[in-house]
Amino acid sequence: MSEPFRLNAEELRSLNEDGYVLRHNVFSPSECRQMAEDVEQLERDCLAAKRNDKIVYGSYMFEIQRDLQLAVKWEPNNPDVVQGIEPFAHVSKPLRDWAHDPRLWNPSKDVVGQDDLNLFTEKTTMKRAHTGGTIVLHQDYPYWRNMTKVAHKIMTALIYLDDATVENGCLEVSPGSHRDGMRMGRKMVDGFGSNELDEAKFDMHTMIPVEAKAGAVVFFGAFLVHRSLPNRSAKDRRALLYSYQPGGYPSGVEINRLLARARREQTTVLAN
Repeated sequence: MSEPFRLNAEELRSLNEDGYVLRHNVFSPSECRQMAEDVEQLERDCLAAKRNDKIVYGSYMFEIQRDLQLAVKWEPNNPDVVQGIEPFAHVSKPLRDWAHDPRLWNPSKDVVGQDDLNLFTEKTTMKRAHTGGTIVLHQDYPYWRNMTKVAHKIMTALIYLDDATVENGCLEVSPGSHRDGMRMGRKMVDGFGSNELDEAKFDMHTMIPVEAKAGAVVFFGAFLVHRSLPNRSAKDRRALLYSYQPGGYPSGVEINRLLARARREQTTVLAN
């Protein structure tokens, strides 16, 4: 616990009781500008790559770029506007390097619950001015539980690259919701969409906005209920999200590579 940037006693209390920790002024304005440029370059690279069809899963619209081994998320109501990109550490060295910054890495040890970490996945959220849409109410765990045995230990560090307010669609959380474990998703929706939570069956009065200046970081675990609303402002609200897991387990990219290899081998066996 002598390492710099570890969670202090008050932050550990907040993590246990509320399910998240907010740290202000973690990154400087110049660092935020550099990270934002790294994000914009990633988007330019994806848009310049070979394009594929867009597919709607639940409340999301994806374009799977198999050559880059990532997914571009598009705004469902504005399908020419990028909502986010996931994962990206394997194609962007600058963004991969930010993930290992001790200001993210060291406090994440306290959220995961051990000192040996590695990345599980990472994504951008673009939230463009006037067009950035809703990120639906959800927990992260249901999306990950069939990919890894340690989904319950995965945590996320969300970096605000721009000032985040209610007007521009900041993160909203339900403090303490993590203590109830996995919640029932939308029963009447098949597949990917079934991981979303039904707002009509959740106490939305418990939701609070996590407003903060650019450079703030929110740390939270896989069971915290959260969402974000549309960006109604004239400025972008961009964020970087790094999800860490216990060391010794494959990343999401590695898991997908293994699954793709298994499918190819199965296809070869069936063909013969």
